[in-house]
Order: sequence, then C-alpha cells, then structure tokens
Amino acid sequence: MNFSDLGISPEILEAIEVLGFEAPSPIQERAIPPALGGEDVLGLSYTGSGKTLAFSIPALEALDPGERTVQALCLCPTRELAVQICREVEKLALFMEGVSAVPIYGGASFRPQLDALKRGAQFVVGTPGRVMDLMEQGALSFAALRTLILDEADEMLDMGFLEDIERIADALPARKQTLFFSATMSPGIRRLVGRFSKNPVEVSIERPALTVPTVEQTAYEVVFSSRLEVLCRLMETGKVRKGLIFANTKRVVDDIVDGLTARGYAADRLHGDMPQMLRERVMESFRRGSLRALVATDIAARGLDVDDVDCVVNYELPRDPEDYVHRIGRTARAGRAGRAVSFVGRRDFSLLGRIERFIGMKMNREAVMSAGRVEQMRREALMDEVLELARGDAGLPQEMQELGLPAERLAAAMFELLTRRSAREIQPIPEDRPSLLAAHGEGKGFGARGDASWKHLQDTATLFMNAGRQLGIRPRDIAGLLYNEGGAPEGSVGDIRMFPRHTLIEVDPSVAGQLRERLATARLCGYEVNIREDQGRPQGGSFRRGGGFRPRRGERDSFPRGERPHTPPRRKRF
Repeated sequence: MNFSDLGISPEILEAIEVLGFEAPSPIQERAIPPALGGEDVLGLSYTGSGKTLAFSIPALEALDPGERTVQALCLCPTRELAVQICREVEKLALFMEGVSAVPIYGGASFRPQLDALKRGAQFVVGTPGRVMDLMEQGALSFAALRTLILDEADEMLDMGFLEDIERIADALPARKQTLFFSATMSPGIRRLVGRFSKNPVEVSIERPALTVPTVEQTAYEVVFSSRLEVLCRLMETGKVRKGLIFANTKRVVDDIVDGLTARGYAADRLHGDMPQMLRERVMESFRRGSLRALVATDIAARGLDVDDVDCVVNYELPRDPEDYVHRIGRTARAGRAGRAVSFVGRRDFSLLGRIERFIGMKMNREAVMSAGRVEQMRREALMDEVLELARGDAGLPQEMQELGLPAERLAAAMFELLTRRSAREIQPIPEDRPSLLAAHGEGKGFGARGDASWKHLQDTATLFMNAGRQLGIRPRDIAGLLYNEGGAPEGSVGDIRMFPRHTLIEVDPSVAGQLRERLATARLCGYEVNIREDQGRPQGGSFRRGGGFRPRRGERDSFPRGERPHTPPRRKRF
C-alpha cells in the first residue's frame, strides 16, 4: 500500500515524498483512514512505529489554513517530545500555505510561546502543565478546536498529568475529534478514552520480536553531580574493565572524559564535532586496549564494532527506548558475558519504566557502593594478586633477607604500601549518607520497598543562590565556593540544582547557618552572588485564580539536565 491509497491530500503527499517515506507503517495504514473519516481513534502502538504521522496527517487535513486560531491540540508528556512532534508537523505542512505549529512546554520563557500564539498558530503541541497555565491566563483559546490528540497517554498518566488533562479536556468544545495513542492499555487509559471519546476505532499494533542481548542490567539511583564518582568506583572495583559510556550531549561527554583523565583513567571521547580521522584514531586505541573507557553520544557510536566491551554505562538514559537497546547491544558479543549499568536520577523514573516496558524486563536495582565497600574490594583484589604470585616460585629478595625482619612483618608492610600507592582518593557523595541508604533499605538498592520517588531527605537544608546557568556557572564551581570559601566539611553538600537564573543547594543543616553568614555576598566566576535560605517557592509554576502557588505536576522533562522544580512532582512508583 502507498500513502496515496489512504486518501491524503496532494499537499501532504508531496511533503511525504520530500521526507522520503515510501510506504505507510502498519499503524499509519490502519489509523489514518478512519481518522480522515472523522472518527475517534485509539491507537496502541510501540515507540518508533510511526504514530506521529498517524495522528498528525489527519489533524492537518482537518485544519482550515485561512483561520488563524488553534484548531489542533496535541498533549504529550515531555518538552523533547513536544519539540519533536512539532518539527514533524511543520515538515508535513511544508506545502500547506498559512499553516503553522508551535511547541508549548514548561521550563522555558513564556514570551516566545505567547508571540507564536498571537501570530495565529493552528497546531499546538504541548505538555499539560504549560498548556493549562496559558489556558487559565486566557492566552490560549480552544474555541475553534477541531482535533484533540493525546500522545503517549500512558506516560502522561504515569507522570501524574491526569488532573491537568481532565481540566484541559473539560474546557474544550464538545464537538471535536479525539485521537488517543498509547503503548499500553491500562485501566486508567481505558477510563480516559471512555470519558473523552465516542466509540473510538481501536487500532492495535504488535511490537515485532525485540532481541535484547543476554546482558546483566543494573540501575543505580544517583544524582547527576555524583555520577562521575560512582563511575570511578565501578572502574576502581573492576565492574568496568573496558567500558563504553553513553551520554546524551557532547558537553556531558567532554565533562566525563575530563573528569576521568583528571583521576588517572585512560579515557577518550567520540562525538560529532570530531573529524573522521581523529575518530578513527580514537577507535583504534580503544580496540587495542590503550583506552579503558570510551565516552560517546548515540550518533557518534552508530556502527561502532568492538567485541570485548565488558560493560556499557548509561551515564544518562536515552530518551528513546530503542536507543537503549542499541546501546547495551555493544556488550556481550561473540559469546562473552556483558553488563549494562544505568544511572537514574529523580527525573528519570518514568523514562526508566518506559524502557523496561519496551524491553519486557526489569533492571536490577542496586545501591551505590559506599566508600568503605570500595576500599574493601580494592584490598580483596590486591590480596588475590598477591596470593596468585605466592603460589608460584616467588621468594624473598636478598635485600629483604638481609634486613633480618620476620617475613610476616615485611609482607604486612609491603601490602600496606601497595594499598596506599594504588588507592585513588574516594570523593564523598550524597549517596554515602546513612539517611539516604536508610530511606531505601540499606544494601538493597533503591526501590527495595517499592518506593520509586527519591524523597527530600529530612536531614537537609536548602539554600538559594541568585545565579544560575545563564552565567555559565557549573555545579563544580558552586561546590568549590561552598567548600573553599564557605568552609563546608566534606560530604556536607548534596544536590545542586541549577536553573537559568538561580540555584538550589541541599546542605547539611549543621553548616547552613555558617554558609549563609560567610557567603551572604561572595564572588563566583567573576560575578557577585549571594546565598540565603530558600523560601520554598517552586520555580516555573503559576498562580491560580483564587490565590496560591501551583507547581506543575509531572513536568519532569520540561527542565534541562540538572534542573527540576523544588517541589518534586508526583510519579508512579516502581
């Protein structure tokens, strides 16, 4: 079947041809015809099945290009997905004169989004929190709405968006077409569909057999600022002997490599800014074993073929579950055993659940190894090497025999000397604190008691700093200020959450007063900053009619890496 057989207009068919799509996918073939006929549709389809075109094409066909009002609304769970869908819509509308689309999401300035709406965008793609904010402010009208789309509806319910979705849907015209798309059919989805659609045509597409390598998969709950230290601990204890480490951006790749090399590990990078000759040289070094760690982005690692990678580390979870499968497929090759380790932050629980649903299995949850455990494993590994040599023909050197000391004392002294020389200084991290381990069941790993949310620790205080990412300041700069100028003891500084114009810092309450006093006014990276007690107002929320501050629930991915509202959103538990 061709796209021309589906009843699509010539303008959109021309755009499809330019985009290079040759034939419709199963979800497009089965969902587009009834949707073009004006029927409500419930599409159950896996990620990567082509559902964006399945709902975008009917919604565009229903638009009146001459009417400069919002006629199609697509709700989705994350800012990344909103931007991605909006780009696809713009490509499909390439030859539809006068049609424009705009992404609406939190964690970004209102002004560009308001300006786009004032210019008359007909297709709005947004996260529920920001859409509801603009709707309640009167900046977003749905009086002329013709099509409502819910993409990844199961994900939005997992993230606590149900109430926002219901309030938005209640404010929409009664006569409209509703297109639901979800990876799973849960009771919550069924209730939502029953409430907002009328006898929808149900289209279900089975996911093709997914081949996941036989890899031991483990997840560690780690704040972003701790991940480099946790990675070093894994390498220190032999859990990562030859590792391929994935990050989502080139900047993070560079930060990881800089951190590893500063700690004495042989590591290099692979990303799109590197010339091909240099990339080939790095790959050859990794294949030869000259590098212990290769840090890469997904794009740079495409086609990478190395047989003896013993561990893949997801320093950041990929946004697309299929990318996760591609990543972990780099290990356990040629019949060898392999491991995949994923670092999971508070913003990532819903994404982790989506990946687990996609691969059809749950990852093992483990607690981060404490500094004491790392030291113990170091000594055990050194002892194994000593025993292996002792079983051979090694004898006491003549120089040591002449000392006249008992062999036991000499062996003890040498073992202690080797331990000191091979030891890397272990940096304290928030995960080392007993309160954090107790919150999740010591030694059992996070989620051991079914608790999926990383709750605010009861023994921390939050400080506010009037400077953020826009000044180019990094978490390490702030930590240095607190430790060096503020005199904070080691391990007393926890999560550092940076926003565009301010930063929230979790510290031990016993040093909060000292830091406020010493750093009431200070200089950081050439800027004058001040630190005071945080008043607890979430960043990026909105005022409701009737008063009171309302943070946006579940709008996790509306915030860039390391940012999140001060009040944690509701999330589904493991």
